[in-house]
Amino acid sequence: MTPAGQPAPTFFQAYGQWLQTPPPSWADLAWLRAQWDGPFLVKGVMRADDARQAADIGATAISVSNHGGNDLDSTPAAIRALPAVAEAVGDQVEVLLDGGIRRGSDVVKALALGARAVLIGRAYLWGLAANGPAGVRNVFDVLRTGIDSALLGLGRASVSDVGPDDVLVPPGFSHGLGK
Repeated sequence: MTPAGQPAPTFFQAYGQWLQTPPPSWADLAWLRAQWDGPFLVKGVMRADDARQAADIGATAISVSNHGGNDLDSTPAAIRALPAVAEAVGDQVEVLLDGGIRRGSDVVKALALGARAVLIGRAYLWGLAANGPAGVRNVFDVLRTGIDSALLGLGRASVSDVGPDDVLVPPGFSHGLGK
């Protein structure tokens, strides 16, 4: 917070300060959870042990996300971490996937591997940038059509009918992420 009478920091000054702020600890998140009895999502869960920790502090949802690889460009894709994370928490916590959703078949894969829902930040932003609200509607139409096509190809009537057996997962796909 800027003291009264002082100029506000520039964007880059504020961003630099934010980058130097340590991430919250599990104790910080547990304290925050104790202050709030509503829905509580923890984003950035990429390991099964962190998923269990989020469940232990009372998270109602977790987002399997590598934050777009913004800070570590060699981080595994979120979809690779998804099966182990979803298995670690079972039905205790809603599991969402954040990252890598570019087409409807990506949505179907994520749901088949254990996600309850997906987040589509970039896709709708591209639509918005290209054509405003009509572009966003177009992105949703493209995703919906892709979901329908994937379900048709799998012989499934609904996304609720897909499961891990509907996805060919190569050996080593989740290497090191299932602990």
